[in-house]
Amino acid sequence: MIEDTKLLVVKDLATTFATAGGPLAAVGGVSFDLGPNETLGIVGESGSGKTVLSRTIMGLQPRSNVTVTGSAILNGFEVVGASERAKRQIWGTEVAMVFQDPMTSLNPVMRIGKQIDESLRVRLGMNRADAKARAIELLELVGIPSPEMRYQVYPGQMSGGMRQRVVIAIALAGSPKLLMADEPTTGLDVTIQAQILNLLDELKDRLKMSVILVTHDLGVVATRTSRIIVMYAGRIVEMGSTRDVFQNHRMPYTRALLESSPKVSNPSHTRLTTIPGRPPNLLKLSDGCSFAPRCAYVTDRCRSQRPELEPGEESGHFFACWNPLPTTRGVRSS
Repeated sequence: MIEDTKLLVVKDLATTFATAGGPLAAVGGVSFDLGPNETLGIVGESGSGKTVLSRTIMGLQPRSNVTVTGSAILNGFEVVGASERAKRQIWGTEVAMVFQDPMTSLNPVMRIGKQIDESLRVRLGMNRADAKARAIELLELVGIPSPEMRYQVYPGQMSGGMRQRVVIAIALAGSPKLLMADEPTTGLDVTIQAQILNLLDELKDRLKMSVILVTHDLGVVATRTSRIIVMYAGRIVEMGSTRDVFQNHRMPYTRALLESSPKVSNPSHTRLTTIPGRPPNLLKLSDGCSFAPRCAYVTDRCRSQRPELEPGEESGHFFACWNPLPTTRGVRSS
């Protein structure tokens, strides 16, 4: 392990795309770390940079039209600047990813078992018989009934929830130390969402791996993470323990996300609170706080100077705001 037993250490990581309109800073100078057997939530609206961040940590960005700077060290391996050949050595064994749409991850004309076999044979060098036996074990591990029979079917013959379990089985084939789950419950009904999230919790504890859970839904991370990172316009605007971020958040954007989330305590048909305005254009970011045009607490300083992450009263709690919310005004999760 490295640096105080941290599994992942990210420092000043930035991802910039070259576009016809100019450089687009999708991730701008992000720093955090992750310990062994820890679950970290990364939350934010669409376009906040959370998915680009996770793909950058994986080393999955395209080879052209993108510039990655900073550092992402995974269990001693520096991802930034590594060759494709070197990164292939860690994919599946050190880190794996579960994507949000299983139908884009699975080959619709290849049987489920063969898709798991392929990962086992390529990553672990298993022979055909051993790969098949292990694939069936993995299907059983992720809670798929009649795994021997499901081994033979095609993705289109399975429900969305079952397909997502297959994607998780493929991700776990190489026993990775870190599992990246990017919106793993998108498009699934509430009951199936809970089953998938419960499964990830169980597998994390059973396999002693760390998980980064990427989502726009604060309700997903409320009880399933130890720490939360809140992203806006490609940057971290608040970071801390899950309990502290929910109960004692300081950044107005974090409050806006919480208030826009549905609550079980509200009567039926209650209209959701929305965040006014629109996310910023990443091609035209101002020198000030990116959230300033949408913030109820904005001042002239907010418009002209960008705040950096500063430590709060609680250890490990950081926020980027010139006018942080008072600590007595935290909103408890429901």
